[in-house]
Parts: sequence; structure tokens; C-alpha cells
Amino acid sequence: MSTLFNIVGEFQDLYQLAIDEELDPQVFEDTLEGLKGELEIKAGGYISVIQQLDMESKKADELMHQFEMKRDIRKARIKRMKDMLLDAMVQTDNLKIEAGEYTVKVVNNGGVEPMIIDGEVPESMCKVILEPDKKRIREAIESGQDVPYAHLEPRGKHITIK
Repeated sequence: MSTLFNIVGEFQDLYQLAIDEELDPQVFEDTLEGLKGELEIKAGGYISVIQQLDMESKKADELMHQFEMKRDIRKARIKRMKDMLLDAMVQTDNLKIEAGEYTVKVVNNGGVEPMIIDGEVPESMCKVILEPDKKRIREAIESGQDVPYAHLEPRGKHITIK
């Protein structure tokens, strides 16, 4: 069985022969049918592998989702337990506890102090972010305007399997 690459090459060779030389139409048709048959067989094999990989990918997504849920539950429990311990230590004014091989301390958070903006901010304290308006640029290109800083690429192709 030929590879997909070889089958495509054989199609191109056959068409080139049909264009360049006098080729018996029956020989051309028979060869073309044979190549189509090989392509159909090869495509069937590809589709079987694609479907298997797709099924495995979906299962991996499902497992990943389950592990993410477990992770999130555990992180939430850790946070809740730490918050409860912090609250108990602050309320009892025990800022340091020796608990067997562990030492637990209440410490101030590092970094910058949190800020809450609860009023209208003057324009002098705002920043402007400029970004290309892709919709307007596309419309300009499509209407035939000269747009030297952008261009449209051709759409790609894909296959559907039913």
C-alpha cells in the first residue's frame, strides 16, 4: 500500500501524462480508478486513526476536568482551613503557635497595599491603550482602499468527516 504522499504524487504524474502525451483514454480511466481506490482505502485508515485519537483526546479532556475539579475542591478546603486558623489565632491573640513539628505565625501580607477605587478618577490619572481596530481595517481593505500596513490572508481549508 502506498503512502498518502506517494498517492498524491501518482495522481500528479497521471495528470501530467494525460496533458503531455497521447494517453489511451481507457488506460487513463483504469489507472485513475485504481488511484482513487488506493486513496479511499488510505483515507479510511486515516479516518480510523483520527477517530481513535479524537476519542482518546475527549477522554483526556474529561479526566483533566475531573482532576481540575478535585484540585479546585482541595484548594478551596485549604483556603477555608487556613482562614479559620487565622481567624482563631487573631481572635485569641495567639500570633504564634508551636504545634509539634510545625510553627504557625500570623504575619502581615507583603507587596503593595490593596487599593479600592470608589470615586471618579480624573483623566490625568488614566492611561489610554491604543490598539488596531481590526474591523475598520478589514472594511477598508475590502472596500478597495490602499492599506499598506495590513493585508488579508486567504482562508484555510479543513476536512469534515461524517
